[in-house]
Amino acid sequence: MYNKQNFTKNDLFMENTLKQEILKVIKEKYSISLYDLNLTIPPKKELWDFAFNCGILSRELKKSPAMIADDLLIELKNISLIKNVTNENWFINITLNTDIFTQNFKNIYNSYLNDKNYFNIWAWSKLVVDYIGANVWKPLHIGHMCTPNQGQAMINTYKKLWYDVISDSHIGDWWIIFGKLILAYKLWWDEEKLKENAVDYLLELYVKVTSEIENDNELEQKTRDEFKLLSTWDKDSVELWRKFTSYSIEAMNKNLARLNVKPDYNIWESFYEGLGLPKMEDYPDLQFDMHSIVDELIEKWIAEKNDDNSVWVVFPGDKLPSCILQKRDWTHGYLASDLASIKYRTTNWKPAKIVYFVDVRQQLHFKQAFEIAKNAWWLWNTELFHAYNWFISWKEGAFSTRKWNIIKLSDLLDEAETRAKNIILEKRSDLSDDELNNISKIVWIWAIKYGYLKKNRETDVIFDWDEFMTFEGNSGPYIQYAYVRAIRILENSLETDFSKEIWVNFENSEEFDLIKVLSNYKEVLIETSTKNAPHILCKYAYDLTKSFNSFYNSVHILNETDVEKKYARLKLLNLFLLTIKDSFNLLGIDMPNKM
Repeated sequence: MYNKQNFTKNDLFMENTLKQEILKVIKEKYSISLYDLNLTIPPKKELWDFAFNCGILSRELKKSPAMIADDLLIELKNISLIKNVTNENWFINITLNTDIFTQNFKNIYNSYLNDKNYFNIWAWSKLVVDYIGANVWKPLHIGHMCTPNQGQAMINTYKKLWYDVISDSHIGDWWIIFGKLILAYKLWWDEEKLKENAVDYLLELYVKVTSEIENDNELEQKTRDEFKLLSTWDKDSVELWRKFTSYSIEAMNKNLARLNVKPDYNIWESFYEGLGLPKMEDYPDLQFDMHSIVDELIEKWIAEKNDDNSVWVVFPGDKLPSCILQKRDWTHGYLASDLASIKYRTTNWKPAKIVYFVDVRQQLHFKQAFEIAKNAWWLWNTELFHAYNWFISWKEGAFSTRKWNIIKLSDLLDEAETRAKNIILEKRSDLSDDELNNISKIVWIWAIKYGYLKKNRETDVIFDWDEFMTFEGNSGPYIQYAYVRAIRILENSLETDFSKEIWVNFENSEEFDLIKVLSNYKEVLIETSTKNAPHILCKYAYDLTKSFNSFYNSVHILNETDVEKKYARLKLLNLFLLTIKDSFNLLGIDMPNKM
């Protein structure tokens, strides 16, 4: 709990400090305790710093909000943090003492640069992230702007706050689709095409065999027979699995690297079948395969085996619909795989939390999996959370993968670079080819990544080139351009040492606004991590950039004649640079040094 006495400690923020002072006044005056107080930024932020609505006290005190505001007005004037306080109707408007901004900036600046524990929130608590969810037979497509980018941004943020994070792409390399791929490969195999571009070739085979099955009922059964051979460790089938999987992981990681997405592990679904295949990475061996998981759930009366060898879970009451764990041919689907992965992760890594970045269509699946895991007593102190995202589509409508009328991720990123060059050439004619190529890659691929991440993951996203690839408004290039502008100012100042203990009182509202936003950075990271919501961090980066631009356009920096005042403003600019770059690093976006 923050209080007036420890205000000068490095980890405090003006808003929280003010909240606690106001809550203290309310408790002393009315003998009631509020858990929190919603402070807002007033419409006339040039006049006031914070405001709050006294209506929250009206029902409790059985008094009109306006009367409460009149009462509190007198009490709040005695708080040393406050310079001025007014009320309009039942809103209290507060202006802080200006020296508070200088003191707060000093605390935050020194903490950011010198306190190694400044962002230590979770103290090395273990966390596992399941994300990406690519399939070995599918090239990454525009839909993979979603969970890979969402998950990686959150992984970076968790680590910033001192979570010990383990990330896993959970490659989809199992189920009946593999029966289709193996059958298609045996029918129309071409070894050279497989070596040349495995993922594209596998997609070609999948589309072809799916089309053939529609006209040949016998092929459908043959795909099931092939999958059963794989499930029972047939040597030739396993060798095809190895080729398909290893080539696909290599292709996936190559494309994800262009987006700064890199999982710690690529543990495929079939690992949990217990096939005994050699591991490609150094993660713990499997102790519990899908077969043993099914047997355990039967023994614990959580699942029931039928006469045809199928195994089902029926949830008590109407809590959840029943689901299948094992088919009558003894093969397993996604549910058994995810349950095996839950027990594997909780046994080997003992995480405080496992977060799944998987789209909203899997909500029911994860509710069922989480409920079964809880009833099986595997979780101990582990929380399971599904951080689902909604869908991404063109203006013209949704995508469909069934016949692959969808844009590949590699093509999307290539198109971004091509469009970028045209936009840049309209503004700059003095760039060399190397400079043009470099800026195109750094700025514009990140433009579409930021354009996606700024959207709430719980809403649909319309992919719009014009919205994402612009220097205006809430866009990646707008923020990056401000960063480059700030770098130029520091370079022209010739100042490189910001360790000198020179502090002067700030005087301008633009300085105060920038300090207020900078002071909220750690709180924003905490909110982003607890809500698993990168768009919160994007909004912060945009708000910070707007505050910097107002500061830049209103306050003299290089032309300031007062040396100490100039140095203080350069420090303020330096903290902006450190913070905005760090926020973009967490989002998985590089900052250019030139635009």
